Amino acid sequence: MTLIKEIEFVILKNTSSVSLTGNYCYLNCKHCGRHYLNNMARVKDMKNLVNKGFTSFLISGGLLTDGKVPITIFADTLYTLKTKYNLKYNVHTGYVDEKDIHVLKKIADTVSFDLVGEQQTVREVYGKFDYDKMWTSFELLVKNDFVVKPHITIGLNKGEFSHEQKAIEKLKKFGDRIDEIIFLVFIPTVGTEFHSYQPPKVTEVVSFLSKVRKDFQHKKLTLGCMHPKGKYREDLQTNLLGIVNKIVQPIGKVIEKAERENYQISYSYECCAFPSDCRLVQ
Repeated sequence: MTLIKEIEFVILKNTSSVSLTGNYCYLNCKHCGRHYLNNMARVKDMKNLVNKGFTSFLISGGLLTDGKVPITIFADTLYTLKTKYNLKYNVHTGYVDEKDIHVLKKIADTVSFDLVGEQQTVREVYGKFDYDKMWTSFELLVKNDFVVKPHITIGLNKGEFSHEQKAIEKLKKFGDRIDEIIFLVFIPTVGTEFHSYQPPKVTEVVSFLSKVRKDFQHKKLTLGCMHPKGKYREDLQTNLLGIVNKIVQPIGKVIEKAERENYQISYSYECCAFPSDCRLVQ
């Protein structure tokens, strides 16, 4: 496989995450356990964050009993803030149906959508989440010409490969309507049901993404912000140079390696799901 000799490093300093549900999520999934909601800002914090220099937001939150993030409830407030401060929104939706489309068109610059490739993994990790409705929601967003960024979590089910290749196979049918796939890697998180399991081996993740690269030679592949820290992160990022197009929250050693090996490097400073605001380093 020919290595890609260019890399975009995404350093998250201009985007903040907002939960529309506080720390509530109906699903309480086994890999997350509502843990990550605790670290998100709330809508009431957005004006203050804008004053601190944030120019964009991930609009997310837990799912309600209807399987949705309550975008519609907050739509007017979000739209007012967006237009007043010229903000960009990356929206995480959960289920979507026809009546959500108009609301999303008003506020979403891009939509992030978590995909799982097989029903068994959905049952074991998400519980009551509906596999078919997940995929029909994704298809509806694509059909309505949203900029949709599919997210696939590698090792989602207890750190083991289960659904990943099937998700890739299902994405192939969307062709050029998807321009980027964002990959996350399972993080064992204290306080969740899956906290005692290990992430997938770095070699296995690299091997999988190498195969994806061959299947999607003309699409952007991105290593998203959610992947384990420490030595694991260093090894993973180092070995994905030349395979992925973007790495979020790169560590110093990986940047140094890219510089030594004469990669064409660019930097961006907002959530990786947004169209790049790259600054090329010569």
